[in-house]
Amino acid sequence: MRLIKLLATAVLAWALVVGGAAAQNGLERFEREIKPQIQLEKLTYGSAQSLGNAGFVLTDVVAVLPANPSTGDKASTIEIDRLTVEALDFDRMKDITDDEMPRFAKLKIEGLTGDEEIFAALGAYGVPRVPVDVVLDYRLDGAARTFTLNRLDIALRGQAKLGLSLLIEGISEKSSEVADAMDDGRLRTASLTIEDSGLLATLLPPLAKEEGETAEGLVAMVLVTLAAFSDGQGSATLKALDAIASFVGDWKAPKGILMINLAPAKTASLSDLDQVMEPDALVDIFGLSASYPATRNGAAKAGPAAK
Repeated sequence: MRLIKLLATAVLAWALVVGGAAAQNGLERFEREIKPQIQLEKLTYGSAQSLGNAGFVLTDVVAVLPANPSTGDKASTIEIDRLTVEALDFDRMKDITDDEMPRFAKLKIEGLTGDEEIFAALGAYGVPRVPVDVVLDYRLDGAARTFTLNRLDIALRGQAKLGLSLLIEGISEKSSEVADAMDDGRLRTASLTIEDSGLLATLLPPLAKEEGETAEGLVAMVLVTLAAFSDGQGSATLKALDAIASFVGDWKAPKGILMINLAPAKTASLSDLDQVMEPDALVDIFGLSASYPATRNGAAKAGPAAK
């Protein structure tokens, strides 16, 4: 009887532990496991709710970062209208100082603002101070040594939006090895989208003035470089370069999204960049393609005359 009682007690205790862990939702795990590790002077939010077992939603987030030399030894504040975390590798986030990188994350940041210098840097060039929106979705497979960036979007509201996705092979799960892995990693696919809603038209003139140049002069230099590079290239390479040259020529008022894709027939690494100046290497080695709704045939070879 004593043995049966001990076994029953052990089973009950195990069930309570496992059941308690399973019952914890994403919000509870964030507040218990991650929030205490974040070194902030202050972290508050207006509302918080769970989003399944691995996610949560926070609104009206205010984070006060401790003073440091990069902020002039003053505390700085970051505000987020809404933070949505659909999935997060809590197991790898239990100790954010260890060497193991989180294997996955899927989150969205809406309305990111702050008083740090980086948020005001573009103001000196006439760009309005607007909120930033960020979407991140990635997965790291340590066994297969692959890093898949399903989506990274960074949007400066009403000004511009960049989107990136890629798949790299040969990536380590150890943060201390990431730099070496990036050198040795092999690119399988990549896609970059650029959507400009007025940022270039605002930003380019003052930047050019700092260099003693005009915006038109800088654009002409880029188009001349593309024209020189186009010499001796095949039709597939020229088609991609025409899209890029057309987008550059439309800098005052772009007519759609520029999309640049890389899809190497095998894989490509940083060392392959040594061959980029060879005719059609961009297509043959890196699998380059590009599209832009207002592409003008022959824009790349035409240089500044293509505008």
